[in-house]
Amino acid sequence: MPRSFDDIYPSRGEYDRFHLANTAFQRVLSTGERSYSNIDKKVEKMRQGIPGFSLIDYSFSDAALTVALASHSGRGNMNQGFYSWKPLGATVKPEEIPRWEGTLKEAASVIRKAGLYYGAADIGFCELDKRWVYSHTTDDRPIVFEDVEEGYITDKKVVIPNSHKWVIAITVPMEVEEVMYAPTALTPVARMGYSRMPIVAGSLAEFIRGLGYHAIPSGNDTAISVPIAIQAGLGHVGRHGRLITWNEGPMVRIAKIFTDMPLAPSPIAPEGIIEYCEACEKCAKYCPSQSIPLGPRTYEGFTEANNPGVLRWFCNADTCYEYWREIGTGCSVCFRVCSFTKERGVSHNIIKWFIRNVPQLNRFFVWSDEVLGYGKMKDPKEYWKE
Repeated sequence: MPRSFDDIYPSRGEYDRFHLANTAFQRVLSTGERSYSNIDKKVEKMRQGIPGFSLIDYSFSDAALTVALASHSGRGNMNQGFYSWKPLGATVKPEEIPRWEGTLKEAASVIRKAGLYYGAADIGFCELDKRWVYSHTTDDRPIVFEDVEEGYITDKKVVIPNSHKWVIAITVPMEVEEVMYAPTALTPVARMGYSRMPIVAGSLAEFIRGLGYHAIPSGNDTAISVPIAIQAGLGHVGRHGRLITWNEGPMVRIAKIFTDMPLAPSPIAPEGIIEYCEACEKCAKYCPSQSIPLGPRTYEGFTEANNPGVLRWFCNADTCYEYWREIGTGCSVCFRVCSFTKERGVSHNIIKWFIRNVPQLNRFFVWSDEVLGYGKMKDPKEYWKE
């Protein structure tokens, strides 16, 4: 019988919900310091003439965020743009027509099919685990649960209905080809992912409303995405702290939808990823800021940007982000070198079968991945020539 989430990721003692202001990004912004993508750093890099940091490279990466910014959705602007908690008016259920009803499995099947059509790489479902909901917003408003029909936000609190017992976890794809130029500005994959997230989550939320239910779409806001995605059967967390899926590896971004539409929970993803990461350590060895730990999983993090209490690997988010500020763009080296970052193919599927079923061969696959040169950085000077 497959192990449960709490069997694989046991918690120690009382787990406290994480304050959104404690993320590495928000901690830097709260000090008044400039973000990693400030214009002065870009100008400095461009003038240095470093391949991968030219005007065309920066513009290519920045433009990938267009949909997220133009829709006012951002990377996860709570209750804004396509992440609006209220209907957008695209679908309107006639009052005289009862809401759609189906079995839990039928509902999950309908939502999954719609989500994949809207652009998701994968869709999964789980019951809401309140541990992963942030305790407060960045401006210190508490996120609470109440017996109301529809979620709402005031200047004093954020309210999620107790009826929203189900979560839809959504992954959107990122491209393997472009991540091979990390860590340069010629790596637009994360920003393109952030533009895809609100399209899928917003469209799917509106579809759910059209069926007669409520939906709260979310990007990086409201709740921690990775444990929700794991509980929804989409993958497992790797040594680098990112979700690793069996189909796309870590090359995904995660959105989610909280809803009162009953859905059949997805089975947890097959194990084997954590065991492979235990043998691999490649992301830790190649991390430019040495923010990813070697050794076994722990219950303790490095800084306030880590929320302790659950057995996993903790990335030092502060030193990671400081490196971003140093190079003037996102890093993504851990995505690039991850053994699961591969284009789909029969040979890779065979190896993943062995990783799932014959973990005794993991060290051989770690060695062969290195010998074959997977994850090696590509020359940015060549990208625009192809």
